[in-house]
Amino acid sequence: GPTVPVDPTNPTNPQDPDDPDNPATGNTGALTLDVAPKTFNFGSVQTYAAEHTYKAVATGSGYQYLQVTDNRGTDEQGWTVTVEQDQDLTETSGDASHVLTGTTIHVPAGNSLATDPTAADSNLNATVANVTNTSGAVTVFSTTAAENAGKGTSVKAWDPTDVTLTIPKNTAKPGTYTNTLTWTLTANVSS
Repeated sequence: GPTVPVDPTNPTNPQDPDDPDNPATGNTGALTLDVAPKTFNFGSVQTYAAEHTYKAVATGSGYQYLQVTDNRGTDEQGWTVTVEQDQDLTETSGDASHVLTGTTIHVPAGNSLATDPTAADSNLNATVANVTNTSGAVTVFSTTAAENAGKGTSVKAWDPTDVTLTIPKNTAKPGTYTNTLTWTLTANVSS
């Protein structure tokens, strides 16, 4: 069955109450992505002709996180979580869909925890991800090559306001924009 969401500041405790900003995926199996952020919201902002970077707005809980559970046997090691955009941000409010071509969504490294809530887990790699429409899948969370790295439940948590959106010069236009980010958990392949 699915692993319940944990408190990303102390993974030894369950998430209580439920966090609508970081919902459970309901994934089942021996290797699962249990939690991923619901959205990155940049709010209502001013447009600029020059390149500009916007910070995401805070969530109700004050954090966003990924949660991975690896209950596979010791003969199966390692995993990687990637994120990718399905398209550039596209206007949804007008008759003609303007596209913010060349935008970059920056997901911070954040902090990685497992069983010890007082220290980052050195067997987990929480990395910065700069995601564009042309970057494809970008690694954001993974295990090291150490034996049994990432076994059990692991989290990568960050401050939502550390997520940024950069729009190139001569691209912005007033409107409401959206796209979809896909989070993918992949088992590492032994060589």
